[in-house]
Amino acid sequence: MSEAKPRLAIVSIGIRRDLLAPLKFLTKFELCHFYRANVYNDLTADDVDETLRAYTSPLDLYRQLVRAQPDVIQGVEPFSYYTQPYLWACYLAARKTGAALLAVTLENRPLEIKFGRLRAFVLRNLLRVYFRRACLILTLNHGARENVLACGADAAHIRNALWGVWGVDTQEFFPRAARDANAPPTILFAGRLHPEKGIFVLLDAFEIVHAQIPAARLLIAGDGPARDAASAKIRARNLPSHVEWLGMVKHRDMVNVFQRADVFCAPSITTRKWAEQVGASTLQAIACGVPVVSTRSGSIPEFIPDGVVGILVEENNARALANALLELLMNPSRAREMGQRGRALACAQYDARENAQRGEALLWEHCVK
Repeated sequence: MSEAKPRLAIVSIGIRRDLLAPLKFLTKFELCHFYRANVYNDLTADDVDETLRAYTSPLDLYRQLVRAQPDVIQGVEPFSYYTQPYLWACYLAARKTGAALLAVTLENRPLEIKFGRLRAFVLRNLLRVYFRRACLILTLNHGARENVLACGADAAHIRNALWGVWGVDTQEFFPRAARDANAPPTILFAGRLHPEKGIFVLLDAFEIVHAQIPAARLLIAGDGPARDAASAKIRARNLPSHVEWLGMVKHRDMVNVFQRADVFCAPSITTRKWAEQVGASTLQAIACGVPVVSTRSGSIPEFIPDGVVGILVEENNARALANALLELLMNPSRAREMGQRGRALACAQYDARENAQRGEALLWEHCVK
């Protein structure tokens, strides 16, 4: 290895700003970042630099990785059949170049539940080879760690870390200076408009909230396949004047949206194939001093302590969701205390700069020779 910084090749399927921007905090490595698509189309010219390199296929990825001659290659999410061709392009490129292989995963659903017994068996045995080659395996939640261990990986090579999903830039996401006394009590939902994100349960809950607090407002930031059905439900409940659609909001502008909210609501619902893996928007909310009402889907309880920075309720339960929202909207002092604790937690544990540098130190220790 030369005296120059070792080269880290990060491979992504899709990129978006909240996952891309914290890479500027990496200082120990020369970075090259390979990606397949800009999935949210939320990047501006300021977000794009010479480290980004697009690839078109697994073969193209393999060839570009070999030409880049990296010292460390970070592969894509391993617990997906869709990503397997790209994953093995990373593996083969690491073998060809002699690069160390870094594995990162946030998949927390048990493999038998997500894929069925046969497909889980096949995937697990494939990944035994991949994880055996990895110098370090970073897991973003407890379920991901269990999935890796089920593939026979050496526990000594596994570390829990926010890497790839970095947390939140606490300098960019921060609390509002003061609440506008004339602003109505405001609930915010931000995310993909899909039934698994709980949007329909939230609308049922908001109807209950509105009956008790007629001035309450609901902000909805995001888009997705449930948009039309959600709009129809809002019209059927005579709530259009109390719901504000914000559409897709660029990541760099979301701080202004969070600062309008008194409570952030993330009513996620676990399905056979998916559960919340980190909940990036909940971390952004607490960094802005906004208390969270959410469910116990997936890894949410790992990141949002119940009763400390928010309230967690049973999934798919509109009445419980409404009660939690009412509790915070009708008790501003409790909401304010939770918001203050949330901001402190975000700065202490979920700061993107700190997480990038902690993870980088792990790579340096385990992957650089």
